Amino acid sequence: MNILQLIVVVMVLYLGGMLAVGFYGKKYANSFEDYLTAAKQGTFLMVCGSYIGSHIGNGIVVGGAEYGAIYGIGGIWYGVGSALGYVLFAFVLSKRLYRSEQLTMSDILNHRYGARITGTIFAVFNALAAMSIMAGQIIAGKNLFSYFGMNATLGAAAVCIIVFIYSTMSGQWGVLMTDMIQVAVIFFCTVIVFGCMLSQGGLGLMREVLPSSFYELIPFEIDTWVMMLFPSMLYGLISSASFQRNMSCKDEKTAFHSAFWGAMILLPYVVLPVMIGMYGIALYPDAAPGTILFHVLIEAFPPLVAALMIAALMAAVMSTVDSQLIYVTGSFTNDIYKAYFDKNASEKKLNRIAHVATFLIGIIVLYLALGAKTIISMLSAAYTFMCAGTLVMFVGGIFWKKATKAGAIASSITGMLFVILYKYCGVQLPVSSIFPILPSLIAYIIVSLMTQPKEAAKR
Repeated sequence: MNILQLIVVVMVLYLGGMLAVGFYGKKYANSFEDYLTAAKQGTFLMVCGSYIGSHIGNGIVVGGAEYGAIYGIGGIWYGVGSALGYVLFAFVLSKRLYRSEQLTMSDILNHRYGARITGTIFAVFNALAAMSIMAGQIIAGKNLFSYFGMNATLGAAAVCIIVFIYSTMSGQWGVLMTDMIQVAVIFFCTVIVFGCMLSQGGLGLMREVLPSSFYELIPFEIDTWVMMLFPSMLYGLISSASFQRNMSCKDEKTAFHSAFWGAMILLPYVVLPVMIGMYGIALYPDAAPGTILFHVLIEAFPPLVAALMIAALMAAVMSTVDSQLIYVTGSFTNDIYKAYFDKNASEKKLNRIAHVATFLIGIIVLYLALGAKTIISMLSAAYTFMCAGTLVMFVGGIFWKKATKAGAIASSITGMLFVILYKYCGVQLPVSSIFPILPSLIAYIIVSLMTQPKEAAKR
């Protein structure tokens, strides 16, 4: 059996296992609320595994190896930012949000500001960002199929369909359970690959071949460092997937510890894919950084190890896509359909709408993925748009009592205006990936103070 046949066999068995889990979890998605919250059955292992799975996806694995091949050890910063985002979420928001007992983050904003428009703005921004994140993950799967000379479109579509089926069948419970399994597969395979690299004298080869800049923690301009670190970190405060996991926990203690320990496990892990990428470029200096991980797996490691790791990469795609998919589906059903078209919809009808939405959103995501090329740049752009448009209005609404609906809307418009000026109008901004948050905050404070209720203004 050649390497390609072995990879196909492993992937078919793996994807079949994911479908079986989804079928088993149907009993935890009997109502729309259970579909979004796993019927409050989330244990520490399930939720912590899902936190890790969301970021251990191809942003950290394939993207980390790519950045390791380009920058060396400095390629860790995207992964570090992702992990620190979970730390922020755990300490700042996890317990407070768990006590809210709301279904979506838009529900929290609607309740806080007393206006549906704020929740709608958040739902739209979050849906667009989440679809970009999902597409960014599928790009890596598409690249994998292309590398082996297979039909990239059919391969990516097949993986997406599996995710859509088990997510539709079992909702958030299926996401948590499959993520936990997928993370175990990814960790196991990465450690094996890293061990093989060490046994082949990888560290010595890297010291001999790679330039000294590959061992600098920040080998690039400060703007690049900020782009890699801060958008993904700040996104942790407004991550819809994190919110959904948080609300799926069986208790408040689990909600906090799942996010915190997910970050603590991720932090040391992010180094491994980066070093594998460094080893790959040391072995094959002419290889493209974007496919360096696939190249080194096939050329430098035993076939079974390569097949297992490639299956793990598919797991990485799936573990990120499914969690984002559930939130976008839930947000569309609850914050758009129910809020604007059918306020009295029954649980049965909402559940049916959610299933249809899952399929339609999946088609859109697949279309985006097939037309895009890069991974981390796409993820960073999604985080930048999301942070600029919603970070201030969400976090500010929770912690600042004087915040108003007008201030929230002004902050969102201002943040997005600055992103558009930079990305599409050629206006140069310092640390452009996070700068729009500053004018968004200023607009939030000024407009909120100018639009205080009369009773509050008199006091």
